[in-house]
Amino acid sequence: MRTIPENRLHKKMTTVWRVSGFIWAFIVALLCFATAIPVWIATYQSLLGFWFLILAAVITVLCFLLLCIILPPIRYMRWRYAVREDEIEIYRGIIVHKHIVVPLVRVQFIDTAQGPIMRPFGLASINISTAAGEQSIPGLLLPDADALRNRVADLAKLVHEDV
Repeated sequence: MRTIPENRLHKKMTTVWRVSGFIWAFIVALLCFATAIPVWIATYQSLLGFWFLILAAVITVLCFLLLCIILPPIRYMRWRYAVREDEIEIYRGIIVHKHIVVPLVRVQFIDTAQGPIMRPFGLASINISTAAGEQSIPGLLLPDADALRNRVADLAKLVHEDV
């Protein structure tokens, strides 16, 4: 069995996951209260409608706690990666642990991406495309992401030349 890769994502990635979790918790809160308030009004502010409001508040608080407080540090601890001479190894997952090995001979395309939440933190993702799909390594500082992208591209080029 392989050992867990040694490289971690940048620590700022937990903050990015917290911001993303807050956005999702806010959307869940909007949906819950957009359902609960009409029920409360339709039942003439009865006890049943009140319990729908309480349920919406509980769901909102649980989503906020789970997505903003509990999951980001656990995701950070579980995410690892390594780039070797002939392969890229990614290890991630909280409940289902995924251990992905991408042979460099299979790499077709590699790029960096920086979304609106990562941009203020100076982070970027590396996207590695193969015929079988795409793998991503998020949460790298932008200069590190560019350097890693170039390194993987160079290693993939060397592997393709050897074949």
